[in-house]
Amino acid sequence: MKEPLICYNVPSEINLDDSRSRDMDHSRKANREGNEKTLQYKSRQETRLDEEFTEDKLTRLLASISQLDQTPSGAADLQQRTKLFGECKRIEGETSSQFYARLRHWLDRDIPQTKSPLHAPRQVGE
Repeated sequence: MKEPLICYNVPSEINLDDSRSRDMDHSRKANREGNEKTLQYKSRQETRLDEEFTEDKLTRLLASISQLDQTPSGAADLQQRTKLFGECKRIEGETSSQFYARLRHWLDRDIPQTKSPLHAPRQVGE
């Protein structure tokens, strides 16, 4: 026995003359766009807190790089990065968030492995 077909359209919504689309609220898109702009707006205090948070992250990252430079393996890693990618110094006029992102990228880049022989050198004996 087949289940009866249930139609969820209310008869008043089914119109052959397309009156339903004429009754739609065309300001809905404008309202949504206005709400999105409102959500994107940050108060001065929120912006200042974001800047302080970024400054703090940058300070901690620079401190960890300084500590890394104190260890032999860390100093070698930083030296190799400088050799491969160049120095990563703050550029005049660069914001803290820009410098943090660039420095983070500089640190996160993979260092290409140096070519190493696939096999141990042959022993040539007499």
